[in-house]
Amino acid sequence: MFALLILQLIAFSLFPLYFTTLSGPLRQIHFYIYISLVLLIGGFMGNVYSLPVADGVVISGGNLCYGAFMMTSVMFVWVEKDAFILRHLVRLVIIVDIFNIVFSFLTQSILRTDGVINPHGVPPGMFETSTFLIALGGVLIIAELLLLLFIFEFTRKRKQALPVTAAIYILSFVLVLVLDGIAFPFIAFGINAEIAAIVFGGLTGKVLIAIAFGMPLALFVLWKRQAFVDYLEADTIRWRLLASSSADLIREMARKDQDVQRGDIVFKNSTDGLAVVAHTGAVLKANPAFERMLDIGDGAAGSYPAHLQEAFWSDGRPVPLPEGPKETWRREVMFGQGRNRPGILSITPAGEGAGGGETYVYSLTDITEQKNAQERLEYLASHDQLTGLANRRVLDRCLAELRDDAFALIIIDLDHFKDVNDSYGHGAGDRVLQVVAGRLEAIREQYLKPGDTLCRTGGDEFALLVRSGDSGFIEGILEKIQTALGQTVCIDDNLEVFSSATLGVSYKPRAGDRDAFLEADAALYEAKRNRRGSVGVYEDRLTAESQKKMKLGVKLKNALANNLLEVHYQPQFDAVSHKLRGVEALARWTDPELGVVPPSDFIPVAEGTSLIEALGEYVLERACRDGREWLGSGYAPITVSVNVSASQLRFGGFISVLSKTLAKTGFPAGNLQIEITESSYIERENEVTPLLKELKELGVSIAIDDFGTGYSSFSYLREMPWDCIKIDRSFITDIPRDTQQCGLVSTIITLAKVMSFKVVAEGVETRGQLDFLTAWGCDLIQGYYFAKALPKENLLAMLPRDSESVALQPGL
Repeated sequence: MFALLILQLIAFSLFPLYFTTLSGPLRQIHFYIYISLVLLIGGFMGNVYSLPVADGVVISGGNLCYGAFMMTSVMFVWVEKDAFILRHLVRLVIIVDIFNIVFSFLTQSILRTDGVINPHGVPPGMFETSTFLIALGGVLIIAELLLLLFIFEFTRKRKQALPVTAAIYILSFVLVLVLDGIAFPFIAFGINAEIAAIVFGGLTGKVLIAIAFGMPLALFVLWKRQAFVDYLEADTIRWRLLASSSADLIREMARKDQDVQRGDIVFKNSTDGLAVVAHTGAVLKANPAFERMLDIGDGAAGSYPAHLQEAFWSDGRPVPLPEGPKETWRREVMFGQGRNRPGILSITPAGEGAGGGETYVYSLTDITEQKNAQERLEYLASHDQLTGLANRRVLDRCLAELRDDAFALIIIDLDHFKDVNDSYGHGAGDRVLQVVAGRLEAIREQYLKPGDTLCRTGGDEFALLVRSGDSGFIEGILEKIQTALGQTVCIDDNLEVFSSATLGVSYKPRAGDRDAFLEADAALYEAKRNRRGSVGVYEDRLTAESQKKMKLGVKLKNALANNLLEVHYQPQFDAVSHKLRGVEALARWTDPELGVVPPSDFIPVAEGTSLIEALGEYVLERACRDGREWLGSGYAPITVSVNVSASQLRFGGFISVLSKTLAKTGFPAGNLQIEITESSYIERENEVTPLLKELKELGVSIAIDDFGTGYSSFSYLREMPWDCIKIDRSFITDIPRDTQQCGLVSTIITLAKVMSFKVVAEGVETRGQLDFLTAWGCDLIQGYYFAKALPKENLLAMLPRDSESVALQPGL
């Protein structure tokens, strides 16, 4: 008996599974016919036979037909992905139930009529099925179908993993079939002990049938996995439509037709190329944009190519259809004549076509303009617009890509390029840069390898990366560069300019942790300090010096912030009486780690790191405060000299700072002298003269510091509001032995006296120097002959009391 049961289950399952392999309308016809037949015979099979498969387990033909109907209906809904199938099945159940009722009544009436021939002796009782029971069975079938659909929809919305969803669906199917076997007898015959015993006694058979028909559904999920996935991804059911009237459905269909028409309008007028393509690659339908992009067809039937096998290329190969029939494919491709137009191609599965087989929607976006714009942006981001050379970003990338190969980095800086811009305008400067770039590029193309890189790194600076470790070859390139750039540059027919170049080179036996650009830059600036137009080769000491300056800059900033600098004072004595007349305030710095840092080290650092203004203000305030303290302690007024840098004078708002400092400290302006180097005003007299006049209006005196070292014109002595000239120590060193120095110093003193300037001589260290300067009328002497710069505490013994002055003997 069990074997017979298995054979029937197989027979009932094979047919619907086979129907799922059919396509389109043919599949639906087979399913409807099969379900109708199962419903028709199911009402009678329970009376025809039952199979006792085990002790207490009996399965009737009616149960088999009911299970087959439910299994086939569920499989039908899954494969069609259409909720309206359920509406049709409900109608089919009602029609078949009515037919069964009518057929049963007529058949039993005919068999009971006298004279009717019944050769097989079919008993009339076989068709005496109650109309109520047939109707009840139909109602329960409809309710159970709706219940299953509700469970399916509820589960689908939870978006769980595919195995979990499939398991819930099949388990729900089994439970609903078992529930039918329990509910039908109780509803039909009432609830009592006898009916309950029959129901629960036969429950094992119902569970067995439910599980048995759940297995084909599981096989469907495994075999037709993508169809099941498509069902899960289909639109959710609008329950209202299941109970809608025909008029409502017609209106709904009309709205869908409008959507289709709108979609067709979008399809035809879209600027993106759209086409429907068969699984063979044949174009079934294409919009004008697609036809225009691929230069195919004219929209007439049969005018499209047989397939698109080589219409699109990606990674050098033709684009195939997606490997999985339900996968969406999207990638950048090349298309058009010669495959020279870039585009974005999307291939989306669109289900079965009318003739069977999968179809796909091809969507093509032409990105030629975007690609051109992107390439232009990339070019602009990596190239200098003026010269067309690669920029610093490219150089950094090339340096980062170097591995073990030896190379040399050459930085080229044009000498006095600013003079070209200032004299002839930036247009002339741009022309010079273009010509220089052309000459350098010619050297690169003629003598270097394709991998060697020439860049403009900014302003008037270029860089050349040479992938070679041959120092002789590099030196030859350096000579060619200087020769090429040493030639004049023709701006126009009437103007030629000359511009040499200073070069810095960093040789690298291999790429390493050290920054080649930083090294070449250090070599360049070392060469510029020594002699413009020369070549500087990097040495380790250059980095050490640079790092030392950076370290000094940080420490100097902290020292200024924490008042760790000291101010010493170098006395200035009358050349004749040797009495103290003034002092020069000088910054002194002792660092806990570095020890005593000489001014020759930290003053250039301050000038190079913009700390010179803070340092100058620091010394000015300390000097004014100390001078006011001396006056308050009863010492005689003396002149306090403070050095002011060119940066302070021109950019630091020095006039305002000085006014506030004098007001804050209470030091008399008449006792303050500002020392300004020649470099502060050389070729800037129009800018500096008003500032000096403002200083004079405040009441301070002004001295030219280091006079003679800046190659200034004597005409400045007449135009500037000076009070004093300080002769630089470099002019004092060799007097009185050097007759030329003697003549120069005597001339300076004589000129200053003619213009009523006081004269201070710096760096006096010997008696002979003192006697010479005194003989020529020098006013004040400053130098180690009398005293070096002293801390404030040590200076107090030299300061004269009010109405007195102190004469200091040499060597004290």
